[in-house]
Amino acid sequence: MRPLSSFVRLLKQRLENAKFLDNHKYLKNQRKIIYALTPPAHLTNVGDHAQVVAIRLWLQKHFPQLPVIELDKDESQKLLPALKQLVEPNDLFFLHSGGNLGDRGIWSESIRRLLISSFPDNQIVSLPQTIYFSDTPTGRIERENSHRIYTAHPNLTVIGRDPKSGELAQELFPKAKIFCTPDFVLSLPPRRSDIKNNPPKILLCLRLDDESALNAQQRKEIGEKLPYDCTYFDTTIASPIKANERKEVLERTLDLFEAADVVVTDRYHGLIFTILCRKPCVVLPTVDHKLTSAMHWFKELSFIKFVPDIDAIPLLVEQCLSIESREVPDWNFEYFDKIPQIIDI
Repeated sequence: MRPLSSFVRLLKQRLENAKFLDNHKYLKNQRKIIYALTPPAHLTNVGDHAQVVAIRLWLQKHFPQLPVIELDKDESQKLLPALKQLVEPNDLFFLHSGGNLGDRGIWSESIRRLLISSFPDNQIVSLPQTIYFSDTPTGRIERENSHRIYTAHPNLTVIGRDPKSGELAQELFPKAKIFCTPDFVLSLPPRRSDIKNNPPKILLCLRLDDESALNAQQRKEIGEKLPYDCTYFDTTIASPIKANERKEVLERTLDLFEAADVVVTDRYHGLIFTILCRKPCVVLPTVDHKLTSAMHWFKELSFIKFVPDIDAIPLLVEQCLSIESREVPDWNFEYFDKIPQIIDI
């Protein structure tokens, strides 16, 4: 049965590649953008899909004349044979942003390496990533693998999502163009709501995975120590997020953040969504530098408070409730609109 099963899978993949090539053959001789490694529907982190919404708008803004072929992580791997036939040397690759450049996100990193090594004649831009390789035997091996593959590409840009990631990128990928920007979701239009609840409502947007520095009891205690109505939420949701549902899911999520008076979070996009809604936020660390280094972008925002110890949360929540000024920079002017010039496109 196994040989038959393998044959069926191979045949299915070949048919999918043939169909993809036939559907896109009209773009063969036209300069285009390949936007790869986006989240498939079964990856249900709203933050991942929010980045797609933001990046698609950014691509339309800066490259309106170029058609975009989007490939999710599954498609980026299984449709590679067809992609090799479709792509010409002047086509541009943009690899999706996020927090998976490292051994913890080895599935994504493996496909990223595959694309980088498969298209040495194309300009490739890895959009803002948190970069982290664990100090373990596996982490050191994967670090060296990424170093070897990235270094071999002659026209690669790696954008760090925080200063620490930028430092790691310069160390690991010395031949690539390296710079840093904040998370792409900040390029979306901000919301502004002056509604205040009485009594205040607190949104506890807390991780439930292995990147959390909290245990279940600590998560429970955070809500118990606050004398307000607390709602628990995680940006990883139960239902699949299809490509045509991304905007709707994002808007519903932002509605939830906008309805709160203060957000307490250890989620990267819990922080980003809070800033988009201009709500006060108490930020907790995770097991790596994802949030601690990212706070660099927000150190001038008085309504964003970082706390290394959960015992200090009640005091900081009280401080946040009294903050009136919630102005934010023009993230597009400061960072995202400058990217095309920096990468020479």
